[in-house]
Amino acid sequence: MQESIPQGYLPEADESPDFSYPLPELHYSRELNVTEELVDRHVSEGRGDNVAVRFEDREITYAELRERVNRLGNALLDLGVEPGDRVLVRFSNRPEAVVSCLAVQKIGAVALPSMKLLRAKELTYIVNDAEATVAIVYDKLLEELDAALPDLDTLENVVVVDRTAVSHDHRDFDELVEAASADLDPYETERDDLALMLYTSGTTGRPKGTFHTHRQLLATADSYARYCLDPTEDDVFGGNPPLPFAYGYGGLVTFPLRFGAATSLVEDATPQTLLEAIEDHGITIFCSIPTAYNQILANHPDGPEEYDVSSLRLGMSAGEPLTPTTYERFREQYGIKLLDGIGTTEMLHIFISHRRTDEVDPSATGYPVPGYECKIVDPDTREEVSRGTPGLLAVRGPTGMTYWNRPDKQGEVVVDGWCLPGDIFVQREDGRFEYKSRRDDLIISSGYNIPGPEVEAVLEGHDAVAEVAVVGSPDEERGQIVKAFVVPTPEFSPDSALVEALQNEVKNTLAPYKYPREIEFVDELPRTETGKIQRVKLRERERKRVDRAV
Repeated sequence: MQESIPQGYLPEADESPDFSYPLPELHYSRELNVTEELVDRHVSEGRGDNVAVRFEDREITYAELRERVNRLGNALLDLGVEPGDRVLVRFSNRPEAVVSCLAVQKIGAVALPSMKLLRAKELTYIVNDAEATVAIVYDKLLEELDAALPDLDTLENVVVVDRTAVSHDHRDFDELVEAASADLDPYETERDDLALMLYTSGTTGRPKGTFHTHRQLLATADSYARYCLDPTEDDVFGGNPPLPFAYGYGGLVTFPLRFGAATSLVEDATPQTLLEAIEDHGITIFCSIPTAYNQILANHPDGPEEYDVSSLRLGMSAGEPLTPTTYERFREQYGIKLLDGIGTTEMLHIFISHRRTDEVDPSATGYPVPGYECKIVDPDTREEVSRGTPGLLAVRGPTGMTYWNRPDKQGEVVVDGWCLPGDIFVQREDGRFEYKSRRDDLIISSGYNIPGPEVEAVLEGHDAVAEVAVVGSPDEERGQIVKAFVVPTPEFSPDSALVEALQNEVKNTLAPYKYPREIEFVDELPRTETGKIQRVKLRERERKRVDRAV
């Protein structure tokens, strides 16, 4: 076990998931390094000339990827990075992000990818909570990290990838890599050593760190990807999920590299640039969210005629429920199935989905992914309910929900070894699982998880806000949008100028995607007898309003 990780940051044994490995592909040797499996193995087995990464008009082979990983790994060792240390990796979807995560993992440290839109306040909490010692950052995203530096307790070095001529006085990524050796043996990590940390926001607004091991990273590829996608080394994975999303990390890093395939990276994804990448890079498996599929259909109604999309053979969808309408429209225009799936940051990737060979029923999410067990339990008694009865989803398999330094939350999400992601599902008589809703107040908009109370906390700090409640309002394109119900203070007029001011307050404090796209001024908020705001009534009101409009 990596000695630099304090044991108090990991869950107690009786609160850990009951991991199971029923598939033969999930039986890994005790000594296991994920980078050796994803990169080095392909070179040693004669696939060094295969393209691993496609970015813009560039290609990086597996042999070239190994050299870049080795050089950066040696540079990090020279900076004093030790096994178990957490290293912040802050990029948009660029090759340097992949190289950085793999290099960190190869030397036995723990990669900590950061969403590019996070503000200084959010970065401060994450870096201090994870006790990260080094940050590798794209210069275009340096400003917020620099703003956070005075409050970062453990960060010792910042390494900057200079690509946009941003002025700074930190260490230069290219210089460090060029000066380092291209020879590096993987650190002798064990299969249950930590390899990846990701942060997700909960309904309290306090980000929660989740961690994943070398074995778990490979298990997502050897269960979901292997059995549901049928990948080969001829495939090209591509799409727009950010790499710091568990969904994006799996679909654009772990899955393609596990099978000797290629990944297509698009830095600034739009419907146009994604269609261009399909044509230019020959994407075969497209990884995205329902919002993006809808945007492609809306912005490019003649997309298959405008671009050569003949390489496509399959689509993945996650982050929010995929509607049957979107499924059918995309299948009709692009000729491929979209495999809807549910996964969480805590569980690392998808655990319910149809397989490529299934007859897809777009009104359901699908079946348990091979390697996983799922059941529906009563939210109160935790007893399994009969098929056709809504209840709380419980999951068990090769990955599980493990929080970093959050004993207050760990006991809530693991019961008798089963993980409770917090979703309400129904298991139909045919075995398929049908999604109903989230159990908590998390707003899922365009694939982003946005906790309402976090937005409320920012708005409450504004002089114009007396009271506020934030909920998700149904939206055809984004699934949900953030909507704030505000009781204004008497000194302020509830007008469009105030709406803009409140929206900017959130944009300037939190990641911009969390701002309320709608603000409604009200005289009072619905409350219980004990004074608690009844957000459920606001959500129901929004649902009825949207239904009437439709």
